[in-house]
Order: sequence, then structure tokens, then C-alpha cells
Amino acid sequence: MSEKLRWGFIGAGYIATIALYPALLKSQKGEIYAIGCKDKDRGLLLSPNGLVYTDYEELIADPKVEAVYISLPNSLHIEWSIKAMKAGKHVLCEKPLGMNAQEVRSAISAAKETGTFFMEASWNRWHPRTIRMKEIIDSGEIGKVRTIRSAFTYDGLDSSNIRAIPELGGGGVYDLGPYSIAAPLWIMDFAPVSDVSTDVKWHPQGSDETVTSYFTVGTAKAEALTSMNTPSTLYLEVIGEKGSVELLGNDAFNSHNKASSLKVIVDGLERVENFESCDPYMLMADAFADRVKGRDGWLLPHEQSEAFAELFDRIFESMGRP
Repeated sequence: MSEKLRWGFIGAGYIATIALYPALLKSQKGEIYAIGCKDKDRGLLLSPNGLVYTDYEELIADPKVEAVYISLPNSLHIEWSIKAMKAGKHVLCEKPLGMNAQEVRSAISAAKETGTFFMEASWNRWHPRTIRMKEIIDSGEIGKVRTIRSAFTYDGLDSSNIRAIPELGGGGVYDLGPYSIAAPLWIMDFAPVSDVSTDVKWHPQGSDETVTSYFTVGTAKAEALTSMNTPSTLYLEVIGEKGSVELLGNDAFNSHNKASSLKVIVDGLERVENFESCDPYMLMADAFADRVKGRDGWLLPHEQSEAFAELFDRIFESMGRP
């Protein structure tokens, strides 16, 4: 195998620490070469070789950095994605890519102009259970899809957390929507969306705290819940004319390094399919490394990220802003 893809991190916060850092430590295809972090001591915790840049510009100027992983506050994703691509780096950016569809399109244009790989880090899409659910739906086993129910919530967000600050891209839709709101789109192969409406509760900081989104996508009615102040609730259920498929356990969108399962019911007959523990972050990063190194690997298409952003725009338009 050719040498590992050399990654530079821009941002060394919670997600980088619990997700891509351990994934790359285990990977045979990628490695952490440098960390970009304003706090050098924090950056050193994620830097196997001790190389930390407190200036992001210096990191993307380093010729040994081949790919950049961006886990900054949401409002900074597009700015640093474009800067990194213009410096010749491939970019894996945390969700959501941008604050609106136009921002996402601008970064996609930069990727095309620079010839770099640019992808949204929707790691759940590489999970074998997620892939299997889509296979079951596409096979026609549960019949034409009529209803999709999804949720991703957590509890007790502190007001000082960046996820609560609108100016930094905070709010449940940006934080959790790339999971529960996006799921009906990929399940239905990005069929046309109509009849978008929402119920919303606003956080005191001004971000969307709890949102239930309703929309039609293709033949299916979707209901997607996001919340930063509801006891942890995660589910994904797809109901068709002949049956249903459901991700079991309270981990529909965050099954990470643990066993998981799904349930299929068709014509009253039920079966459960089980999946071994895996690290979908590593599967995603390895697929990205494969493509950069000229090997086969599935990457989330730009068109899908653009479609997610367009739906978020419509949801925000529906809810209004205080």
C-alpha cells in the first residue's frame, strides 16, 4: 500500500477529539500530520508528532499536508474550506458545510476550480447498518415508501456552548439536521421536496432549540425532529406499503464503535439483522484517502450536500427567525 494520506486538522474541539482523531490512529490509510489550533496545548493532545500550528494559514501552507479536516464552528466551515482548497489541499469538512445553499455552492465551485476533493463528513452514511437499510428499501421489500420518521435530540445544552449561538451557526437544525432531516432525502433518492412546514421552540440565545420539520419527499411524508433540550432520542423508521424497516436502539444516527441492529417487518413477519461494532469515521476517512490516492472509494456527492442545504434553507424560511 502507498504511504498514508497526511492530514492536517483545522480545529481541535470535541468532535475532532472523539471522532476523527481516534479513527486516524487506527487507520492504515491516513495519519495525522499536523494540528491547527489557537490553543497550542489543546492541539498537542491531538498531534502524534507534536506539530501544532496556532495560525491556520501556516497549516494550509505546509506542503506536507495533503488533506485538511475542518471542525471549526459552523459559521467558519466555508471560509476555511475554500482557503484550504485554494492552497491545494483536499478537504473533509464537518456538517453542515455552510450556512445556506449559496455558500455550499461557492465551495463546490472552488473544488471544481482547484481540482481538489471536497466532502461533507456525513460519517453515518458509511455505517454498514445505514447502507443495509437503504438496500432493503431499494429492493422493494417493504413496498413503496409512504412515511419516514426520524429524530436526533440531546439534553441540557449550556447557553455558553457554541451550538447555542446563532452567529456561530448554532441551533438544532444545523447541528442535528444533517442526520435526521437529511435522512428522508437520501432514503428517497433526492426526489422533489414539497409542503415544508415546521414547529419551533427558540433557545434564549436566539438559535432554534427544538424543531419538528414536516415535508413531502417523493411518495413519502417525512417528520423529522431535532432538539438541543430534549432527553436523548434517536430513531429512524421507514414505513412502506408492504412493511417497515427500523434502526433499533437509541442510536439511529450515532452508532459508533458498538454493535447495532435493525428490524424489518413485512406481511406481519419480523426479523432482526445484527451488525458488528465498527468505526464509521474511519470507514469515511479511508474512503476519502482512497480517492485522493487514486483508488476506488465512495464519496458523498456534492449534489447531495447541496440538496441538504437547500432543504435547510426552506426549513429556516418556514420557521422564520426571531
